[in-house]
Amino acid sequence: MAKLFESTEIRSLAMANRSVRSATWTGLGDSKGFVTDKAVEFYRTLGRGDVGLIITGYQYILPNGIQLPFMIGNYTDAQIEGLGRLAAAVHEGAGKVVGQIVHCGLRANPKAFPEPGDVWAPTALPGELSGAEAKEVTRQEILALVEAYAAAALRLRKAGFDGVQLHGAHGYGINQFLSAAWNKRGDGYGGSLRNRYRFLGEVMEAVRGAVGDDFPVMIKLNGHDFVDGGIVPDESIEIARRLTDDGIDSIEVSGGSSASPKNMGPMRTGIDEESQEAYLLEFAAAIKAATAVPVMTVGGIRSLKIVEDVLESGKADYVAMSRPFIREPHLIKRWKSGDTRRASCISCGGCFATGFKGEGISCKEERKTKGEES
Repeated sequence: MAKLFESTEIRSLAMANRSVRSATWTGLGDSKGFVTDKAVEFYRTLGRGDVGLIITGYQYILPNGIQLPFMIGNYTDAQIEGLGRLAAAVHEGAGKVVGQIVHCGLRANPKAFPEPGDVWAPTALPGELSGAEAKEVTRQEILALVEAYAAAALRLRKAGFDGVQLHGAHGYGINQFLSAAWNKRGDGYGGSLRNRYRFLGEVMEAVRGAVGDDFPVMIKLNGHDFVDGGIVPDESIEIARRLTDDGIDSIEVSGGSSASPKNMGPMRTGIDEESQEAYLLEFAAAIKAATAVPVMTVGGIRSLKIVEDVLESGKADYVAMSRPFIREPHLIKRWKSGDTRRASCISCGGCFATGFKGEGISCKEERKTKGEES
């Protein structure tokens, strides 16, 4: 376990170990995206679990950027107070917390918008959740998006977070600009990879300008989109190199989206054996080999042996998990104590049902044990 429990730093962020709680929607915001008391308690529990870094569920940066109900928002300064309570709750347990920010683009859901608005996307394609054709953003609207990312990042700093992560994966807004599967523009933001990167480059510049040089700026990036015309590994490597030049502090490498073929998305089911774990590691390893930036790998990791194998191999610097922490928020503390059994998560994906009710995500198997679900 020595490698896992090494202390490291990402810019100004000191981490006690190499474990990461990957960003996960919690279903604990209110109808306007404000942090609730339940959300504070949820993150307080995570903060006591000895996870090296906690990345929050995606926070939407504009009212028309939301996808799922009860998402936590980061689109107005009025939300700083609640975000501050969330960060403080994590810090109570000596945890570190980074806020993930997003505009969902084509995957935004008008039924969940806290105020009326259009679905914005790089190209006027049918919205995934609305069915209606999205509005192709103008240059002025692109500037508004860039400014919204910068403003959201600054709110996180003011709220006491330890860093910010841009959501550039899973078919959301930044990923849509990067990927030819969704970016069909004929101007300077479309066509070549260089042009498709332009939006992200402007976001990087604006965010860094807002938060300063000492605040970690990270990104979640697809190593492969797993859709026709989408990003493939060679392109993700080039994107990672450009991000490195633009000053990114860490890259979490994921893959796929809800548009990907069955069980090729970011959240796969039936991870029963060690051989099925770390299913996106090859993409992280490729980016790790091509850049000097700390790399996080995510995807079905459940066993301490796999964690140690990944870290010892040098294919990634950090190991991120999501669903295991829903069932066992103190998993890392358990491993550290000497109980090295595999995470009890069975990878069923049933943890999100209660989130849609505003009750917060919770393990389906645990609900069965308590008689709350048949």
